[in-house]
Amino acid sequence: MATEEEKRLHRCCFSGQRPEKLTEDEASVKAWLREQIDAAISSGYTTFISGCAMGVDIWAGQIVLSIRDEEKKRTGSSALHLIAATPWPGFASRWASDWQGQYNDLLKNADLVVNVCQNYHDGVFQARNEWMVDHSSRLIAYFNGAPGGTRNTVEYAEKKGIEIVRNHPVPKPDPLRMDYPENLLRDIGLELIYPDGVYHELTEDQLHGLNWTIRMLRKPERQVLQQFYADKQTMEIIGHSLGHTTPWVQMHGNRGVRHLRAEPHISYIKDGYEKTELSLKLFAAEEMRKLLRTQKRRHPLMNEEDIVKFVFQGMLGIGHLISDPAAAMERLKTEYDGVDGSDDEPLTEKISPEWLRLNLRPAKAKGITAEDIANWMYESSCIQPLSFTRQNVCNFCVKAYPTEAMNKAAEKILDEAYLPSHSEEYRDAYKPAYRVLYRDYKKFKRMEV
Repeated sequence: MATEEEKRLHRCCFSGQRPEKLTEDEASVKAWLREQIDAAISSGYTTFISGCAMGVDIWAGQIVLSIRDEEKKRTGSSALHLIAATPWPGFASRWASDWQGQYNDLLKNADLVVNVCQNYHDGVFQARNEWMVDHSSRLIAYFNGAPGGTRNTVEYAEKKGIEIVRNHPVPKPDPLRMDYPENLLRDIGLELIYPDGVYHELTEDQLHGLNWTIRMLRKPERQVLQQFYADKQTMEIIGHSLGHTTPWVQMHGNRGVRHLRAEPHISYIKDGYEKTELSLKLFAAEEMRKLLRTQKRRHPLMNEEDIVKFVFQGMLGIGHLISDPAAAMERLKTEYDGVDGSDDEPLTEKISPEWLRLNLRPAKAKGITAEDIANWMYESSCIQPLSFTRQNVCNFCVKAYPTEAMNKAAEKILDEAYLPSHSEEYRDAYKPAYRVLYRDYKKFKRMEV
């Protein structure tokens, strides 16, 4: 029996805009679809997936069914199959009667009907589109490049690395012929930043946000974006200057653009630094209140010193502690050798939306090496966290626990040379052994320390 991956290699899905958005007539669209479906069949594709939307989806499904039925009449059987992937049951209930009839006929004659979601919600169409791509190895897309569901499907297919056949390429401006930051913003996607999808000069705060997000990237992505977009160097020249191949440069450039396209990076560019930073800091503070309550329930002997340490680590991370991989390793080795491997506590515990504690005992039990942890610590220290300050730490603690004891414990933080530590009661009761890491520490590449 074929595996799911083997089946996927012989599946092809469709995406396209609705009739009113198409610039070509129906006959031309259908002729192109027939040509691409015939080519896919010649390449070994046997199963086609239609998203069942009006226009391209339904027309493509109808063509597949007609080819299948012609083969059955001619030979008595056909290897072709059609999967009708609907966003949810009743998807077409409000359509005009003609399109409803075509939709119902498509479902009736399909070899399989899949309702990707059972009820309508805001993400049903994207869920349907991603399901089709995830179950295919080729996407046939007919559209004019405008923002919308089809473009989202094409971009998702690009991320997944499946083959894409489309009616015409969308011309992309040459970044080397445009000034920074417009060249970079166009590759990120103008429609994600501007309501009208047209480039406008960034405000000072938006430019601050863009520069901030670039600084938050890892060094290879940061170097490539700087040299390609700001310095206008070719990929080949960048590769030569960095001592890497052109494909390596392209990979890290694409990765950097994808990171800037994702939240929260895109918010810094779209909304500006100040607004986004304030919003994220308020969210982080609220999350930390919830996480702190969980910690206090788990560790009832936490006192003011332990609370201050928790908030300090959650807001400021560990950038102030690590200078290089060797230093990270030196601080860790003795403690790690002295702990016993145990699964009595969770491997990680969130202390804020950005930072977590990696407990050393379960890490050792799972075979994680001290070298890996030291590398993760060093890479985490290179992350630029939200711009919390020691004053923010002090204010948070005093507001959360307005007592004289907390005032004394929190005010110590205002001394730049002071680093908080656990109380003796906490250490005696819980024997804490952990390291603070960035939330996505598993994505860091291993390196020699």
